[in-house]
Amino acid sequence: MHNHRAATAPLALSAAAVLLLSACGGDGDNGASEGIGDTSVFNNLEVSAPGDGEVPEVTIYEELEGEDNASQVLNQGSGEQLTSDWLIDYHLTVVDPEDATVLQSTHEEPIDPFLSLPALSASQSQTEQFFAEGLTAEGVTVGSEVVFYVTANPAEGVNADTLYIFEILDQSPTYADGEEQEQSGDLPGIDSEIGTAPELGDHDPESQPPEELSSEVLVAGEGEEIGDEDYVFAQYRGWRWEDGEIFDQSWTEDGAPGNPFDFSLEGGVIPGWLEGIPGHHVGDRILLVIPPEQAYGETADEEEGTSADGGPGGTLIFVVDIVRVIDGETMAEMQAASQQQQQQAPQMELSEEEREQLEGLSEEHGISVEELEMFLQMGIPMEELETILQAEDPDGEDSGEEAEQDPDEDDQSDEDED
Repeated sequence: MHNHRAATAPLALSAAAVLLLSACGGDGDNGASEGIGDTSVFNNLEVSAPGDGEVPEVTIYEELEGEDNASQVLNQGSGEQLTSDWLIDYHLTVVDPEDATVLQSTHEEPIDPFLSLPALSASQSQTEQFFAEGLTAEGVTVGSEVVFYVTANPAEGVNADTLYIFEILDQSPTYADGEEQEQSGDLPGIDSEIGTAPELGDHDPESQPPEELSSEVLVAGEGEEIGDEDYVFAQYRGWRWEDGEIFDQSWTEDGAPGNPFDFSLEGGVIPGWLEGIPGHHVGDRILLVIPPEQAYGETADEEEGTSADGGPGGTLIFVVDIVRVIDGETMAEMQAASQQQQQQAPQMELSEEEREQLEGLSEEHGISVEELEMFLQMGIPMEELETILQAEDPDGEDSGEEAEQDPDEDDQSDEDED
């Protein structure tokens, strides 16, 4: 028997993640694509998007029932084909496939939500991988409306068969995009090509590094200027001056764009980033050479190349691609709304052991206990939540040749995270 329930979504598409994440379909081809899976499940579905950021009208003539996941482009937009390693701006409407009840919608969010397609593709969640497959299928263009029928999978946050309707608003690169600039020669040479990971050129580790924070623009973007209190999304790669070795990056091992690293310029990253990034623009690729006092400190362990706090020691070289920004005022409003939502949510009665488990997960993954409780309220068992969080943060343990170290000042004595 079908049970009505609160809106649920996989972790990366949940209400909490939307904070870190107007239909246009009418201006393109209204024909549906072949889709993925058994698309006959959509035969009794009609979606009419009024545009201007309004929630689409969903009509179900007979309860939709399917045995497997399926997706289809209902209305194709006139924009470009979606690129699998870019960010997409979207609206999402979550619908009960029995009676067309709207369970969740992003249309009232203060900004259009966005998500990283590389992050979806790399997810350990089968549901999120299916979203990635459907959103990058042939025929999914900017302006399209894409519908997903997702079968129940409580372990991944889908407590019952559910419809997800994406309205694709726009897409943008997950890397710097602009005009390449001539390098001065005063700082280490960088082999830089738009869309691929930067490489450190000929570098003499014995040479004398700059005594002060130094920077230059390698690619000049044309996006908005970064303010001192903004929330930034970036790709980056970091090397130690003393040996020229990579110690951390958001790029994949094969040099493709990874999931952009997000951070606030009000704190939480090393001082060299807080000083060196404001004033630049979305689309810029920036070379930063950061002295130890604005990074993690002098090298204390020569063999490991680490500072006294365990971070990469000495002068550091970063190349940072600015891919997206949320202004500080808007971010503050979104965080306040999230906190209010958490306060209004019914409190769960947790045992002392469960409370200790949540506190441990909160400390390990940097997510508040209140946010973790929201996932439990969505019906995700504690053990499954632990599995999902570990999959979302695979570098929480040393899974490569070297453990990665984010440019996060709070991580100097803690475990590495991406």
